[in-house]
Amino acid sequence: MADDNSSAALRLAASLAGTERALLLVERFGTARIDAAICPAGDRLASLVGSLAAPTLEMLARRIDHECSSFAFPLRSGRGSILLPRIDAATLPERAREQLQLLAAAIAESLDERATFDYAEYLSEGLTVYRFPAGEPEIEFINPSAARRIGSTPERVMDEPRALFCNAENRKLAFELLAMLREENCGAIQREVRSLDGSTYWVQLQPLPLPDRDGAARLLLISSDITTVRAGEERESILTSCIDVAADAIAVYRLEREGAKRPTLVYGNRAFHSLVSSHAGRDGTAIRTEDGKGLFDSYVAVASDHSPIQCETSILLEDGKTKLPVEIHARRLRSRIDDHDFIAFSLHDLSARLAAERERRMLAHAVDESLDFFAIGDFVPPSRGGSHILYMNAAFAHLVGYAAEELIGRSSGILISPNNTPQILNTLTESIERRKVVSLELMMRAKDGRDIWCEFVAQPIFDDSEEGGYWLTVGREITLRKQAMGQIALLTWVLDEIDARVTIFEPAKGDRFAVAYENAASAALGRYHFLDLVRAGGIVAKLVEDRKFAESPLRTMVANADGTRVTEIEIRALFDGAGRLTAVITMERDIAQATTGSDGYPSAVRLALVTAGMQNMIHAPSPEARLRALSLTLREGFGASVSVEHDPKGGASGLTFEPQHQRATLHYFSGEPKRARVSWQSLLGDSELTALRLALETYLGAVEVPL
Repeated sequence: MADDNSSAALRLAASLAGTERALLLVERFGTARIDAAICPAGDRLASLVGSLAAPTLEMLARRIDHECSSFAFPLRSGRGSILLPRIDAATLPERAREQLQLLAAAIAESLDERATFDYAEYLSEGLTVYRFPAGEPEIEFINPSAARRIGSTPERVMDEPRALFCNAENRKLAFELLAMLREENCGAIQREVRSLDGSTYWVQLQPLPLPDRDGAARLLLISSDITTVRAGEERESILTSCIDVAADAIAVYRLEREGAKRPTLVYGNRAFHSLVSSHAGRDGTAIRTEDGKGLFDSYVAVASDHSPIQCETSILLEDGKTKLPVEIHARRLRSRIDDHDFIAFSLHDLSARLAAERERRMLAHAVDESLDFFAIGDFVPPSRGGSHILYMNAAFAHLVGYAAEELIGRSSGILISPNNTPQILNTLTESIERRKVVSLELMMRAKDGRDIWCEFVAQPIFDDSEEGGYWLTVGREITLRKQAMGQIALLTWVLDEIDARVTIFEPAKGDRFAVAYENAASAALGRYHFLDLVRAGGIVAKLVEDRKFAESPLRTMVANADGTRVTEIEIRALFDGAGRLTAVITMERDIAQATTGSDGYPSAVRLALVTAGMQNMIHAPSPEARLRALSLTLREGFGASVSVEHDPKGGASGLTFEPQHQRATLHYFSGEPKRARVSWQSLLGDSELTALRLALETYLGAVEVPL
C-alpha cells in the first residue's frame, strides 16, 4: 500500500466519482502494481494488491474490470492511473472530471516525491488537516475552499491555527472527529460549523486518518458545503408548513392512469380535513355540489396538466341545505417515476370575497353620494396631454358645473385655473409626471369661469394593466376656509405689528374706499396715505389686475409734508371666490430721515428699501426689469454696484458670497449663461449682510430658467 496521503487522495477520488471503489495503478519498467486501493471488504480487488506483470496499464485495467474510467498521469520512471471500476466516464459530471484530472496530477507529484496537496487549491471540496498537540486542536493545513467557508484565507488561518477552535462548538466537533477515527469510523457526518466572523454554515464532513507526527494525532478532513441543500430542505419544510396552515382547502390525489381505481388521497392540509370531517369518509370524495353531484368525480376526468380547471360553484355542507360558495382549482400532474398521476385540488372559500363585493358596492354608493369630490384618471402624463378623467362622482360634477359626459375622457388640465402660482403648477406637473403622491391647495376653474379653491390628495394606484395604473383624487372645496385663513393671517400680522398704523378699507362706489377698521395708532393720526394714493390714480387698477398682491403685499414709500420723515406703506388686497376685490388692508410706519450710519441710511430705511426691491424683483415683468430692481436696491440700500456679463463657462447656478472681500458673484441663466459681479465699499454689519444676501438670493430665485 502507498502512504496515507495517497490513500486519502483515493478516498477523495472515490467520493468525487460517487463510488466506494477506486485504485491507484503504477507501471514501472513493464510491471504494474496497485499502490493503493479503496474497496468494500471482501472485494476481489483486494486479492490483486501486489505486483503484476502487465505490458500496459490499460490491459491490467480490463483485467480488473471491463467497465471503469481511467485518469492517467506520467511519472519520471513510468506512468500511473487512477481507476474507478464500474464507473463510466461519460456519466461523470464535468466538474468531477476536472477535479479528478487535477487529483491525478497531484498524485503524480506525490509519487515523484513532490508536494502531496498541491492539487488542493483547485478543488471545490474543503481539505483541512487537523493536529492535536498537547491535546488541543489546531489547523496544520487548509486549502482555499475550506478557508473561504470560515471567512478567511489559508495564509491568515495559518497565522492563528487555533483561532477556529476558540468557538466551543467547533472545538467539540474536532474532538468528535478524532474519536470517530479512533473507533475506526470513517463515515460522513453533517454538522453546522461557525466561521471566524460568527456566521454559520452546514457541511458534510469526511474524516480520514493520518499518521501521528511529533507525538500529535492528525486527521484529514474532506468537507462539502451543503448549506444550500439544507436551505432547500428547510424551504420545503416551510412550504409544507405554510400549505398546512393555509386557509384554502388543499388536497392531492393519486390516480391510476388506467382509471380502474378511485382516486386515493395522499395529502390534505388542515383546512381540507376540517372541511371533510363533517362529511362521510375522510378522503373528501363524499362532498357534493349544490346540484347533488360528487365534487371530485365532476372534475377528475376533465382536469389535465394542459387544461387546468378554475371555476366557481357551491358545495353542500353537512346538513345538505347550507351552501358554501367556493372557487375550485384542479390540475392533473404527470408522474415521471411510476405509472401514477396526481390531481391537485384547491378549494377557496368565497364567502369573504362575496361579502367584500357587497361592501364595495356599498362603498361605491357612498362615494357617489359623498359631499367630497372623487375622481379617477389614467396615467397619461401632462407632457402627453393627460391625465384623462375616467370617473367623477356627483359632488365633483356639481363643484365644477360640468356634467359627467362633458368631462369623461378629457384631460383634467382644463379644470386647473391659470391663476395658480407657477410654483404650485410646477409642483403639480412634476408630481404627476413622476407618479408621486400629490397633496395641494389650488384653484380650479369652473365651467362658468369662476376660480374655486380646493384641497385635494391625488394618489397613484399601480396595477398590471397596460397603462400601469390610475390616479385616485379626493378633495373638497375650501374657498370659504381659504378666505377665513387669509383673514386670520392678516389679523395675526396686524397683532404682530401693532406699533404701526393699521387700516382696513372696503370698496365703495367707483374708486372710492371706506374705512372699515383702524387701530389706535391710525385713528390718532387721522390721515390715510392709501387714500392719497387712490386719489393720485393707478393703485386701484394695479391691485385689481395683478392678483399676486392677494398673496404678498405691495410696498412703497411716501414723504411726509414736513420733510422730516418717510412713511413706508404696505398694501394687501383681498378677493372673494369670484375674483372680486373685497377689502384692502394697509400698514404704515414712519421712518426718520436722520442718518445713523456711514452710508447715510438707518437700518430701518435700508430694510424697507430691500423689501421693496425684492418685491419688484419677484413681480417684475421682464429680465431687464428684474435687473433694474436689483441694481436700484443694491445702490440705494447698500451703496453697492452690479455688473452683468456673459458667462462663457456656463457653470452651475448659485451665489458665491464673500463678505470678507466685500464682493459677491451670481451665476444664472437668462436667455444665456450670465455672471453678475457685486461689490460694495462700506463696511456692513451682520444684519446688513444678511439683508444683502437675502436680496441676492431673491434675485436668483426670480430668474426665468435656472441652470
